[in-house]
Amino acid sequence: MTPTPAAPSGSAPRRVGRSAHLARLLALAGLCAVLSPEALAATAGCAYQRIDVDKYGHQDLVNPPSISSRNGALETVLATRYTDPATTRIAGCPVTLRTYNGQLVGPTLRVKPGDVMDIQLQNQLPLETPNQVAAQFQQEAQNAFLATQPASFNTTNLHTHGLHVSPTGNSDNVLLAIAPGSSFPYEIKLPANHTRGSYWYHAHTHGSTSIQVGSGMAGALIVEDDEAKIPAALREANKREKVMVFQTILYDTDGRLDDITALFPSPSKAAQCLQPANRKTWNCSLRRVTINGQIVPRIRMRPGEVQRWRMIDTAFRESFNIALEGHALHEIALDGIYLGRIDTWPADTTTGIELQPGYRSDVLVKASAKRGTYKLLDLGTPLGRAISNVAEPRNVLAEVIVEGDPIDMKLPTQAEMAPLAPFPGVDLTTSADQVQQVAFKLGQDVQGQKNYFQVNYQAFSHTHVRQVQLNDTDLWSVSTVGDPPGVPNGIPPAPHVFHIHVNPFQVQQARPDGKNALVWKDTVLIPAGNVVDLYTRYLDYIGKFVMHCHILDHEDLGMMEVVEVVDAANGVTTGHH
Repeated sequence: MTPTPAAPSGSAPRRVGRSAHLARLLALAGLCAVLSPEALAATAGCAYQRIDVDKYGHQDLVNPPSISSRNGALETVLATRYTDPATTRIAGCPVTLRTYNGQLVGPTLRVKPGDVMDIQLQNQLPLETPNQVAAQFQQEAQNAFLATQPASFNTTNLHTHGLHVSPTGNSDNVLLAIAPGSSFPYEIKLPANHTRGSYWYHAHTHGSTSIQVGSGMAGALIVEDDEAKIPAALREANKREKVMVFQTILYDTDGRLDDITALFPSPSKAAQCLQPANRKTWNCSLRRVTINGQIVPRIRMRPGEVQRWRMIDTAFRESFNIALEGHALHEIALDGIYLGRIDTWPADTTTGIELQPGYRSDVLVKASAKRGTYKLLDLGTPLGRAISNVAEPRNVLAEVIVEGDPIDMKLPTQAEMAPLAPFPGVDLTTSADQVQQVAFKLGQDVQGQKNYFQVNYQAFSHTHVRQVQLNDTDLWSVSTVGDPPGVPNGIPPAPHVFHIHVNPFQVQQARPDGKNALVWKDTVLIPAGNVVDLYTRYLDYIGKFVMHCHILDHEDLGMMEVVEVVDAANGVTTGHH
């Protein structure tokens, strides 16, 4: 069973004649396959209809505001609060969405290895009434077998995705729950040898993660380069950096996101979007992917200019296949970790850079000598790689405007990039001596009423803990499973996205030449019915954290597990190491 969202709210009926007339006009534009007269009755600007990109897009891309560490410390306040609909709109729709500091994308946090992040997380969201909390719980409980009661939608915490930091106390502790109207002082210390690169932060309280990230509660987190130790060509590209936070901000006809079932998969056929129950899902809603909260923004470059793009997929459920018309993408880092080489993805092919939820890719882009407008594309993700479990269409994400006087900038060489690899010569495949097995299970009961979202056939519970040993190296064998043959209308294996906190892993991944290479990552797609082997070691920190599916409603509905690193050799099982 695929959970079915409730009918959208805020859709007061108007005169049938007017709606029918508008529907006929849209039919002439070929849009009737995804719209109905009822959809047109939504609040002005918030209707489930195609967004006029010429009207609401094509603004110059703006990097999010930055907050940098000083003298070894980054001190800031992140306030979780609703946007002000009087001042915040998406494509003409006044929105009331859960965000950081009232902005559609959080500020970029910039730190150096060895720094401490002192972040006061202030939960300024309103306290829900008991009836509201009960209704939220029913949204989840009616659609999934839960082993523990999830947090309310306005309860939050903070996760620094990909950082190698302590998971305990007031560090990157996702087992905390910060209630509305309260605040919490985070103190997250980076080790002096932390990898330099692109990371991100987002809310991570069990039960409210998808609602909050789906509203835009995410931001970039950059561990900055040592400018004296990077190639001169990379240093110059860094001066022209673009931070690109890809988001799928979902909002209903009232400009809100209060229904977790809206985050479930859209129907596979456009005609099904005519059904009111399906209309608020991502594809049926016709909302657009945003970059830093902007719709199809423009990136301006001079001929021959080289820019560094830090691309971060913060979407709750979106696969990307990134390419730029007429330009190669020179990939230098995955999930925040330098490759130690340049992998060049050629222009104008059907294979681009894959981004799945949680992924990051750092690329260098050298603008063409030919002035003009070039589209930054999502080429579409084929069946088998798309987490929607259906082939995803081609889409325009941004435009690159090449104009002005030429500038002769260089790309770094392969030899210059090699010293940036943080773990040279490390091959965990030769040292792993234990196996950790993970089976992501999405299935349904025999009555077809509820789904199972499980890890190894158990829904998330704080009391179910997998223990691993400090300094061990393990092979994690991760698979996806569906229902057995005896379940009526059972769900076949579906793709999932594996993410584990604290320690990155090595995994085989296809590179531009079509061959697999061993790369470092912290998030990886597990295709439907496949088994992916990855290798990790547990260094520096003990304590409890989680691994989970990064399709965020899957996580909220139970597809997550607590992992605890223990130091049994020294009799230490809690706290910092």
